[in-house]
Amino acid sequence: MKVTSRDAAWAEVNKIFPTDYEKDDASSIRAGYDIYRHPTLNYYNRICDLGCRLEVLLGECGENVTNIWIEEPTAETTKQEKTKGYGEQLAEKIRATANTGNLPQFEKFVLDRGWEFPTEEGLKAAYDRLWKSCHGILLSKEEFMAEANRRGTKEHSEELYAGMLYDAIAELAKEKKLDPCMVYQYARFRWCFNQPDAVVAYQTDRERWSVNNCDTEITTERAVVEVNQEWGFEASRVKILDNPYYESTDWNWIRFDCAGMSWLMCNGSLLQVYH
Repeated sequence: MKVTSRDAAWAEVNKIFPTDYEKDDASSIRAGYDIYRHPTLNYYNRICDLGCRLEVLLGECGENVTNIWIEEPTAETTKQEKTKGYGEQLAEKIRATANTGNLPQFEKFVLDRGWEFPTEEGLKAAYDRLWKSCHGILLSKEEFMAEANRRGTKEHSEELYAGMLYDAIAELAKEKKLDPCMVYQYARFRWCFNQPDAVVAYQTDRERWSVNNCDTEITTERAVVEVNQEWGFEASRVKILDNPYYESTDWNWIRFDCAGMSWLMCNGSLLQVYH
C-alpha cells in the first residue's frame, strides 16, 4: 500500500500489527536499520523501518509481508494540485473511486467536462444548463451567453454575436423548428457564432425542420461541384439558393433546386424540402 507521510505509515502498522512493539536495539545495529518487535512474543513478527517504506512481517516465520510505501508529496506536486480547478480535482476523485460503468449523469458530466470549470459554482451552473436543455427547457439569453463564454471569452464582438445568435435560434425554438437541446449545442460548440445570419431553417419532413449550424461560406460554383460529386446531380441543372456553407463531408448546408425538385444537402444527408 501507499501513504503520503510517515505518520500515516505508522498508523497503518498499528492497524495490522497484532501486539505492542518497541525498538530492538541489538537487531537494529546488526541490520543497519531500525527494527521493532514485541520483546517476548513471536520473534519473527517485526517491523522494519527502511526509510521509504515500513516492512511488516507476520506469521510463525515472518512469511507474511506487507510493505507500506511512503511517498510524500514534493513541493512541485503540491503546487500542481493547488493549481488544478475544482472540476478537474472532482473528476480525479470520481475516476479513483467510482464504478465508471454505472455513473449518475452528473458524474458523467464531470468526467467529460469537469476540467473546464475551476470553481464549484461554475461547474454546477454548467450542469444545470445541460439538465434544463435535455428536459425541454429553453435556456435564457443569460444562460446561453454563459455557456458560450464558459472559458472566459470577453471580447465585445463575440458577446454581440452571441446575443444575435441567441435571438435567431430562440425564435426558431419558439416556432418548434429547433428543440432546446439543439439551442444548447449552438452555445456549447459555438456554431455560427461568427455569422448568425447563417442560421436558416427548412422543413424537410411533415413534422421536422432542419436548421443550419455551419458558417463556412463557399461560392455557388463550388457548391454546384459538391452537390454534383456527392449526389450525382447534373451540374448544369443545379440552381443554388441562399448562401451555401461547406466545412466537410459531414458538416455542410447547401439549399438547391434541380429539375423542378427542391433539395437540401445538410451535414452529409440529402433531404427533400417541403413547401
